[in-house]
Amino acid sequence: MALTAHDDPGPMARFLHWRAAVFTSRFILFGLVLAQLADAATFTVGVSRFGIGLESNGIATGIYHASGLDGVLMAKTMVLLATIGLLVTTAPRFPRLLVWGGAAATSLGLLGFATNTASILLLS
Repeated sequence: MALTAHDDPGPMARFLHWRAAVFTSRFILFGLVLAQLADAATFTVGVSRFGIGLESNGIATGIYHASGLDGVLMAKTMVLLATIGLLVTTAPRFPRLLVWGGAAATSLGLLGFATNTASILLLS
């Protein structure tokens, strides 16, 4: 059904809706970045103190053996930037992808942070 002049919410309502959507998007992306940075920080501390042998991620272990800690952190950075770029690019057309993708990436970052922290605490 097409909007008529009577159905138009008005410029102020459209602006407030847009502003709320922008805040929500930024909040989701901020949480994603924060969780991933926490994961990377605890990964760095754990590998520096106890070595890569404790890492259960085979891809991270392979990258570490090929190029060291810098290579793993560079790969994490590139994946984070690609994820943010994908979510930001698709958000206007698929807003649920931003929510679900952001939730998934944030959850994975928090899971990595939690397991890394638990490993560090158990081994200290």
